[in-house]
Amino acid sequence: MNFQSCPDTAVRLLERWARWAETQMAALPGAPDLRIYGSGYLHWGVQSNWNFTAAMATLTTHSRGTVGENAREMALSSLRAALATHVTGDLTCPDGRQWGHSWISMLGIERSMQGVALLIPELLEADKAALRRVLVSEADWLLNEARRGEHGGVCAGKWASSRMNVPESNMWSGAFLWRVAQMYPDETAAEAWKERAHEYFINGVSVEVDAEDDSLVAGKQVRERHVGANFFPHYALDHHGYLNVGYMAICTSNAAILHFDAKRAGWERPQSLDHHQGDLWNVLRHMVFADGRLARIGGDSRVRYAYCQEYLLPSLLYAADRFDDAHALELAERRVEWIAREADANADGSFYGSRLAHLRYTNPHYYCRLESDRAVALAMLINYLPQVEVPSAKPTTRFEDSVTGNWVEHEHGAVLTRSATRFASFSWRSHGLGQALCVPPQESSLAEWSRNLCPVVRFLGDDDVEGGRHRRLLRNSITTTPGGFVTCGSIMEGVDVPVDEGGACTNQAVSHVAFAALPDGQTCVVIQYVVAAPDRLGYLTELKGLHLNVPNDLFNEYRRTITSETGTLELSAPAERDEVVAVAGRWLNVDGVLGVVRIYGGDGLWLSRSEAPRGGRYRSLRVEEICTSVRTGVWRPAPGGVLVDTACAILSNVDAAGTPAFEYEALAFGEPLVRGVRVKGLDGQGYVVVANFGDSDVTVEVSGTRMGVGAGSATMQAIE
Repeated sequence: MNFQSCPDTAVRLLERWARWAETQMAALPGAPDLRIYGSGYLHWGVQSNWNFTAAMATLTTHSRGTVGENAREMALSSLRAALATHVTGDLTCPDGRQWGHSWISMLGIERSMQGVALLIPELLEADKAALRRVLVSEADWLLNEARRGEHGGVCAGKWASSRMNVPESNMWSGAFLWRVAQMYPDETAAEAWKERAHEYFINGVSVEVDAEDDSLVAGKQVRERHVGANFFPHYALDHHGYLNVGYMAICTSNAAILHFDAKRAGWERPQSLDHHQGDLWNVLRHMVFADGRLARIGGDSRVRYAYCQEYLLPSLLYAADRFDDAHALELAERRVEWIAREADANADGSFYGSRLAHLRYTNPHYYCRLESDRAVALAMLINYLPQVEVPSAKPTTRFEDSVTGNWVEHEHGAVLTRSATRFASFSWRSHGLGQALCVPPQESSLAEWSRNLCPVVRFLGDDDVEGGRHRRLLRNSITTTPGGFVTCGSIMEGVDVPVDEGGACTNQAVSHVAFAALPDGQTCVVIQYVVAAPDRLGYLTELKGLHLNVPNDLFNEYRRTITSETGTLELSAPAERDEVVAVAGRWLNVDGVLGVVRIYGGDGLWLSRSEAPRGGRYRSLRVEEICTSVRTGVWRPAPGGVLVDTACAILSNVDAAGTPAFEYEALAFGEPLVRGVRVKGLDGQGYVVVANFGDSDVTVEVSGTRMGVGAGSATMQAIE
């Protein structure tokens, strides 16, 4: 496949999907001649129907015969249902309510208009009047009545806890207002809509320095329109309360949609649309694997490889067209290949029918939304790719070489380093708190986010799947070096865990973690130390040391090969039962590309296997877990008892022969809360990593070299 053939692939997939999607349509109550896709409930259901409309409208233009004609009928029916059930209409949605006049009302419209535009020549005058009525009504609401909580109008906030961190809705609100002003310039509020659009855009991808920015954009200084920062100085985003790489892409996608729709229609383009979008893209592209997948270094609270991953596609087209990114179309091509691979695994034409079969029946409302997001993203590809001006220069380097280097956001507790042989990251303010990655950059299917390379400590009463609700970040530090980093931090476990009859227990243990990405471009060292609170008698239900997630799902053909000193073990998914399998020796290797070496602690290497999918809240991915200790059941640890005390090396791009050759040594110090290891990097250089989990600075000596280590921090030094 090359990017010129991507639209053909997208049309083929949408044609197959249309047959499945038609089975998800139902007559609108009170209007049997109108059909709606999915549940039609507020808000996801309404969005899903708009997405469906755009996808079918796109097929109307790009498919012939009965497929195109049937798509046309479905598109018109679902569009008319959407217009009739708006607050300005005379019908209700299937949940008995009308949609509209909310902060999210415009999102479905924005994503669908690239397809709806193709339908307009076929609309009756009554349809056109209804469309105008809905769009103008929403624009007026945004201008005069929009609120987020107690705050009216445009708002912004760096931390999710402020409840003002709304960069994505600011972007789509601004785009919507500009769109309606361009479509209906005769409306008396058109100029006011355009000015408010500028305000939303300036406060979309906004940072603190904007408050002092005197540069002119659309006739005003940036600082005059600036309300607040939504992003951190280095473009980390705390959306939904964690480092949300997915929503960084969503913010870019909303700019992309208006960018291309304006280009197609010949509209005036808002000068404010690209505000910091280039800066954001220069960060975001470092969080994209070379195969076109987002690297969710801060985790993911929803379904793996869905939603935000979909809207990376228009973002890539935007990066190619607007920012002349020489690699963006190549990444888009890879992204389409992944979509096609999963779709082709489903005989019924759905996009997710095999991998998310359980969700299809347990939560059809959400499942239909996920299907429609993929469909509308493919429609965008079909409609937007012809508008892309191919970057002026062909890539002179591989994509991986173009993203080599470090990125760090200290305030947010996030860091990554990237090279041709390793993708390594750590995020303290991740979903669930604490998450690392160490994977070969060409193997995105090895990346699973949920508390990866961090201990699992779960107390009785904690039913939070990913463990963040009952955890609290105590402290963290990050130090970067060329080609590497070291970070250290502590997390309180078992916070406010409910028990029967209204009781609760809190602050039941502390997890200390140090993580170092060596400058050799391949090795990571993780040190974990978990101790029970000295004044609590809580009950544990799950305890895992190391906790390296290894996805084993459709994208690796449901098979992983584990090599150890005793031979080879084939892991096929799904597992026949929940079980813990011992791996003899101190090392193992996964698929000839990822090595694990136990340096000290734990009671061996173990494979924790699950019959059911894991992978986050929605159980969307089958995952094996490699641990140094595994204990489940219910038991009471001794107050102040050590629960985990282990160190391991993770080796990226290392085969089964190279893994046991790794050289290491555990270091002993007189300080009870100081841990350290000495290893030989794969560059032949010796390195020492020392973590001080205590509350006082210490000085240690290694091979005659004295090293100072601050309280609650770690250090990494090259040493002979």
